[in-house]
Amino acid sequence: MALFNKLKTVGKTLGKTAGGIADSISNNMAEANSLAVEKVKVSKLESEKKGLENEINLAYMQIGKKFVEIAIETNEIQDIGVMDVLQMLDPKLSRKKEIEKEIIEIEKKIKDQQIIQEKSKIIQEYEIEKEKLEKAFQMEIITKNEYEEKLNLISKKRDNFEEIRRIEKQYEIGIISLMEKEIKIKELMK
Repeated sequence: MALFNKLKTVGKTLGKTAGGIADSISNNMAEANSLAVEKVKVSKLESEKKGLENEINLAYMQIGKKFVEIAIETNEIQDIGVMDVLQMLDPKLSRKKEIEKEIIEIEKKIKDQQIIQEKSKIIQEYEIEKEKLEKAFQMEIITKNEYEEKLNLISKKRDNFEEIRRIEKQYEIGIISLMEKEIKIKELMK
């Protein structure tokens, strides 16, 4: 009878965890879709920015061409009458700055969403590992001390997520070496 009760408890635990994981997966899919939409926005803005840059460069070339033509004709440097070109350039330069700001805002939003997804994944992995440990403990495969030690170890990865992510980013941009990265992460996991 005790074995039946343990199996029943394990079954209930598995059911609760599976439901939580399904909800988490559903949320992750929605966030991934939102992330894709944001990346499409960035792509469109980058394309618009590129078009503006091409138009701006053409205007710069017109100014330069006028300047050279007048300098050759008169053998002196003078006002070359490009106010019309400069007036045409002003809204394009303003729009380019707006686009650059929009791109930065969207990229920040994308980065934040990626962090949320990464953290969700870490929590999901934690829940799965915790479920395995609970099952093993309930089936008396591991002792209470072993359960607590292993749970403490997997909890550190979840609890130190942001610090571990910072260390990994430092390594990615070359601020620290691979050895320093490994040492720092190892210190956090103690």
